[in-house]
Amino acid sequence: MMPPPASSATPPLPLFARRVQIAGSASGKTEAALTAYGHQVVSNLVKDIMAAGGGIVVGIGKEPRPEGAAPDAPSLLFDWTALETAAECLKYGCPAWPAESGLPIVIASSEKAVMEIPDNRRSLYEELLRSGLVHVESIMPGSRAAAFLRHRQAMFGDTLVILGGGTGVEHLADQYLARRKPVVPLDLALGASREDGTGGSMRLAKEARAEPARFLRFSAAYANTEGAALAEIATRNGATAASDVAARTVSLLSKIARPTAFYVRLLNPDHPKFKIVESFFRNVVDPVVDEAGMRRVEMGADKNEYAFMNVAIFESVHFSSVAIVDVTGERPNCFIELGYALRGGRVLVTAEDGTKLPFDQEMIPCHFWKPGDSVADKKKALVDFWQKNINRPPIVKAE
Repeated sequence: MMPPPASSATPPLPLFARRVQIAGSASGKTEAALTAYGHQVVSNLVKDIMAAGGGIVVGIGKEPRPEGAAPDAPSLLFDWTALETAAECLKYGCPAWPAESGLPIVIASSEKAVMEIPDNRRSLYEELLRSGLVHVESIMPGSRAAAFLRHRQAMFGDTLVILGGGTGVEHLADQYLARRKPVVPLDLALGASREDGTGGSMRLAKEARAEPARFLRFSAAYANTEGAALAEIATRNGATAASDVAARTVSLLSKIARPTAFYVRLLNPDHPKFKIVESFFRNVVDPVVDEAGMRRVEMGADKNEYAFMNVAIFESVHFSSVAIVDVTGERPNCFIELGYALRGGRVLVTAEDGTKLPFDQEMIPCHFWKPGDSVADKKKALVDFWQKNINRPPIVKAE
């Protein structure tokens, strides 16, 4: 069953409601001890992430080992180690995960991947499915393109941590960076299971230390310390204890600025509906967004780093984790921004009860809030709508 929402009286956990994707691979030629060290780092990372209130994003499928190696040799992929550790964490209990954020564990899958699950991992997979805390995100039937899987993973993950790997890891990092999502590469010389790529996480770790701002951005309290934090997670090619690497990585992750929820809403104070919209956002939307582990971005109310307002609006919509669009007052600019947000991002539409929606928008789920309801009732209704619609697929899918 889904754990209850975290109490607002308790201090927020460092990674509350954030999903971290852990990805990478090792070459069959890599020394077994170093590959085993990579698995130890992954296992410790998952434990520390979930203890800090976070979730994970992983893939499934086969569990390859070096050619001619013993059956118990460390796998060249890390997904099953991550899932095995996650299942252990769930057995012993984990911090509450907010319903507004979907489910804490996301598995990107395909028909081929499910067919390739090893027999000795089938019971683990079924155990996770029964937990009620796993969202399986499948690409279209019959598709085998790993690029489609990576596209879906990047939609659900808030941060990417990579170790080893080749072309696949490099493409995944590009997917995250294109969305302005943080990427944390570990400097572990594991190679790649397919013997491809241009250096994988080793190359990207060097680039991240040279240009930290391109890979991640800390919250204001830790501004300008990104380079030091990246230097602190050095593995020294396995010389640093795996548990220390994991703990330092989670400490780094906890300093990253929270995912954003961008508000599209009536902002003209002279409009007759302004006061009730303002009350709905300040008393209902703001606390729900905060409880979901996000930070709001609202034009006119929050700090603006752009010289031109239109650029600020569309870039903020484009790179937000979720856009909350309220069309009360039926303002043309709100409809334009809604249309842009629907291009493929996560969108929640709200409006005062009685608002007349244009024909096309009537086909999109909309939460109608009632000004006369209590704040508690309005919050509960918004959370229920959020939970039902946050993982609704985009109108147009990349594949």
